[in-house]
Amino acid sequence: MISHRAAQEAPSERQYGLPVHGRPDLKVLHIAQWLPHSALPLEGLFVQRHIAAAAPYCGDRTWHIDVRPAKHWRKLKGGGHAERTLLFQTRISKWYVIEWMATVLILWAWLTRDRSQRVDLINFHIAYPNCTRIRLLRIIMRRPMVITEHFSAYRIGFNSKSRGVDRIRRIFHADVPVIVVSQALGRDITTFAGPPEPQLHMVDNAVDLRLFHPYERPAPKKGVFFAIAGWRSPKRPDLLIDALAGMVADGFDAHLRIAGDGPYMEGMKKRIADHGLSARVTLLGPLMPEQAAIEFRAAHAMLHASDYETYCAVCAEALCCGTPVIASGVGGIPEFVTEELGALVRENTVEAWVNAWMAAWDSAWTADRQAISVRMGRRASFESVGKRYSAILHEVAGHKA
Repeated sequence: MISHRAAQEAPSERQYGLPVHGRPDLKVLHIAQWLPHSALPLEGLFVQRHIAAAAPYCGDRTWHIDVRPAKHWRKLKGGGHAERTLLFQTRISKWYVIEWMATVLILWAWLTRDRSQRVDLINFHIAYPNCTRIRLLRIIMRRPMVITEHFSAYRIGFNSKSRGVDRIRRIFHADVPVIVVSQALGRDITTFAGPPEPQLHMVDNAVDLRLFHPYERPAPKKGVFFAIAGWRSPKRPDLLIDALAGMVADGFDAHLRIAGDGPYMEGMKKRIADHGLSARVTLLGPLMPEQAAIEFRAAHAMLHASDYETYCAVCAEALCCGTPVIASGVGGIPEFVTEELGALVRENTVEAWVNAWMAAWDSAWTADRQAISVRMGRRASFESVGKRYSAILHEVAGHKA
């Protein structure tokens, strides 16, 4: 069973100038695999926001530790979001070796830490590969541990049938509680790991309401829709482009602004040209969060087509801006995108997308954007997420919140 606790709004006080609620009695060390850094400034923003949301309620320290395969050996610079940063790209492609490299880095950071800084609980953000040897880490580090998970690969078993997948399964049989961002992700991990079921808690992703809100210009433009993603599997930009062609053919004056980048981009450009939609589609490239918030506010509605999402942070951000969402009804999306906030597309077919888009045209335009923002904000603000998240961390550590 997933226990429903939550957290909402807060990057750390140091980063965002948020007030500290007294002197937190719980000192948490966050060890994150994904965080924004010099090479990937938008990676792991949702992890950064989770850490920041809990910070006013739990004294926090953050280490950014990651090893991943690449064409060349390289040590990367951090993004200023962690006290210690150990990021390596390696030509080694054997995941068994990468797992041990990550374990060694974590232990080296632990043994060389500033011991005057108390640590009551260790919170690993993303289990694999950093937690593959979690039993060994627990023996040496001797602190209560918890894993906060966002990864969607559990649903497809990491697309692998190798024995290495069993090493990942064992992470969830080490008696370490797991915090997931949706009930859907909790089910995926439980199915992937097999019995005994891990102890699960659920808390939403956090949205920074100082950026994502409806209280600034520009005003929304009728018929102008917005989509943003890293354009790779499981995203389905083909459905958005084909459905736009269907909308135009049915007489709707629809335009689509698309932000983001990824391996699908070249195919997307060809598809747009083949449909003769170049005058109706604007490709914006990668956007920083401040720019994305402007696009959300300017949109008739936000569109999100995907074969799966563990949560969908961009849908939550759009709703906090007061922008209705039309999205594939997959994964964790139906857990917060309701009829009052938008429309769910029950099948990922062009016909279903066209029908849902047409049906939601008028209701999205006349929606009460303030009400949408308030409703989603209550669930996803740093304050709400932070309180719920910190309550779980206190419970795992055996502290009273």
